[in-house]
Amino acid sequence: MRHKRIIPQFLLKGDRLVKGTAFKDHIDVGDPVSQAMIYDAQGAEEILIVDIEATTQGRIISPALIERIISKCRLPVAAGGGVRSLADARSLFRSGADKVVLNSGAVEVEVLVESMAAEFGSQSVLVSLDVCFLPERNDWEVVVRSGAMRTGIMISEAIDKAVRSGAGEILLTSIDREGTLNGFDCALYKHVQPLIPVPFVAGGGAGCYDHIVELFDTTSVDACGLGKMLALRDYDIVRIKSYLHGRGIAVRDA
Repeated sequence: MRHKRIIPQFLLKGDRLVKGTAFKDHIDVGDPVSQAMIYDAQGAEEILIVDIEATTQGRIISPALIERIISKCRLPVAAGGGVRSLADARSLFRSGADKVVLNSGAVEVEVLVESMAAEFGSQSVLVSLDVCFLPERNDWEVVVRSGAMRTGIMISEAIDKAVRSGAGEILLTSIDREGTLNGFDCALYKHVQPLIPVPFVAGGGAGCYDHIVELFDTTSVDACGLGKMLALRDYDIVRIKSYLHGRGIAVRDA
């Protein structure tokens, strides 16, 4: 049985971590290096960190910051923000990142995923897709640039392209649920799970233990990304894993 993974999700503005709601109204929640050390000690599987200003500012997430995190932690780090070329990816891999996260670049740069998979291996390429529900179509549309730009691309098309291009992992975040603490959009993950043959991370909405249980019990996702639940509520990864063990969900010991 494959163990489910618990992944802290870091959103970066400047050199600080932030949390928001539906990609807006961000508040400062701390220093990324010290928070990474805490989650490392608690038994997280990896850390996923994305600079949410990098694309609009025409740069990539700071390789120096990734180096600082890796110097203090044993955890694998998936890093993204502003990556639009092989040279950008090389900078992050040289800093010690285990995976590079592609979001806007995966949609806007035609052959980026394919080129990265060919050079670095699919296991190193995580495609992150942010989506909003369209009631009039009963479907989800991909949105880029930290939720600011609609693409007209439906989620099934985006996933198909990412997988065919060589993405080794998919992170799918519901903007409608992100930061609400109201639970994951399990309907979304049930809808797409037949389309995703690679490891699959759900993000957006976790607020309590039973939200995670529902996700793992009702969908085939491999991992959940946690943000506000860890940063702003009285939860930690040790207790989350203990609760999941008690509900019969296979997770690695902290």
